[in-house]
Order: sequence, then C-alpha cells, then structure tokens
Amino acid sequence: MNAGNTRMNPDRLFEVAEAVLQAVRETLTAGVAGQKHRAPYPPDLMGSKREPICLSHFTRAEVEEATAFLCRMGFLELPARSA
Repeated sequence: MNAGNTRMNPDRLFEVAEAVLQAVRETLTAGVAGQKHRAPYPPDLMGSKREPICLSHFTRAEVEEATAFLCRMGFLELPARSA
C-alpha cells in the first residue's frame, strides 16, 4: 500500500487535533496584548523555536493531517499564503 494513501487511526487523529488546537491557542496567547494576531499554520511551527511542547510528540505528517481535518470541520482556517 502506498504510504500516501494510509490514514491515521481515528483515536490518534483526535489526539493530534487536540494538540494542534492547544498549540494554536498557546501561540495566540503568547502574542502582544492589544495586537490582532492570526493563527499560525500549525505544521509551520514544527521544528521552529516557537514549536509548543504539545506538538513535540507528533510527526509533521500527523500535524498536517490533523490541521487539514480541523479545517474541514471548520475549527481552523488556513492562513492566506502569498504567491
């Protein structure tokens, strides 16, 4: 089976999705008071200085899949990317 066609176990997906939401919440909370902040694209936090500890137990692929899931469910919006 092609690894690109495999899906994560639903329990794992929910675990990662919860961590993604926590990471976004922590990243927004860490912003400067009074300034409007946009939520970061969670996979972009992976491996950066800003990576929350809650994401450290997951792979980038898992975080990407959970982020896509949360976007499909309407919990997150993908940031506009400049071309």
